[in-house]
Amino acid sequence: MSDEKKNNSTLTVEDIFKDNKEELSFTVVSGISGMNNSIKSKEVVNAGLAFAGYTEHIQKNSIIVAGDVELNFLNNLNSSKRKLFISSIFDKGCAALVIVTEKKIPKIIKIFSNKKNIPVIKGNGSIYSTTNKLSLYLSSKLAESVTKHGTLVDIYGVGVLLTGKSGIGKSECALDLVDRGHRLVADDAVKIYKRGEHILMGTGIAPDSSIQYHMEVRGVGILDIAKIFGIRGVRLHKRIEIEINLIEWKPDTDIERVGLKEETSNILGVEIPLVKIPLLPGKNISVIAEVVALNHLLKISGYDTSKVFNATLIKLMQEKAKKLARLDEDEE
Repeated sequence: MSDEKKNNSTLTVEDIFKDNKEELSFTVVSGISGMNNSIKSKEVVNAGLAFAGYTEHIQKNSIIVAGDVELNFLNNLNSSKRKLFISSIFDKGCAALVIVTEKKIPKIIKIFSNKKNIPVIKGNGSIYSTTNKLSLYLSSKLAESVTKHGTLVDIYGVGVLLTGKSGIGKSECALDLVDRGHRLVADDAVKIYKRGEHILMGTGIAPDSSIQYHMEVRGVGILDIAKIFGIRGVRLHKRIEIEINLIEWKPDTDIERVGLKEETSNILGVEIPLVKIPLLPGKNISVIAEVVALNHLLKISGYDTSKVFNATLIKLMQEKAKKLARLDEDEE
């Protein structure tokens, strides 16, 4: 399977409503004809300045969130200013307006909502919580993504992406890792997307579906890892922190032996450590993968075994050289 880049640009207001209506207590108040409006901006706009007439920061096809503070401000305006400010918001072409309140939505907002075909969605709870949850949701759904051939496993809390050509043993390695207490995220096809600028997240190509945790093992067939190992053996998504590339061993293969030369893998513009492991009969790949994950944890905690070993070796060589120099100077 080749890597396939794709940018999710088909998110609609209907998608946001369905995916968040239970958690955020969403109800559609008006503008229902605009539920198919597309959302192309990951930014959730706070309506504070917009309700005061400043709308330059509002991006087209974005989500605007307002609360009781904004509604109270509108109620204190005269009718002409209220109408002017509300019309300026809807004229910017936002995809939807989310209002977090337990109060009734002003009639003037519903009128402009229906006129401009821009849905007004009412929610309960905290405006800050709603804004944060919508921001995370949009960042995930609208992030640039790539589907990569490989297997993603959570090893000691480290997201390890196993890659290599078909049939080299990625699934078998992952199966052994799950049996040893680790957790499978996705097998065969891993959907990778960016969270922020420097974080890669991985999940299955069909998250939340009944087929995400199925694995093909040659000679055995299709296995349902979630059914066999239970909930402790799987997880929905995981940050990808390191890639292990399984390759066939050849006598002339150039492989790093000390670990001083660190390779990286570039995925969606994010660099992560890359470890290449040549395969030989009898090699316990799952144990090596565990050690790679543990060594990665050591590195991010500030201890690099290869560098410490190299520094210690150099120090010993220098001390030995000094002893030899003193012996050469001793004429007796």
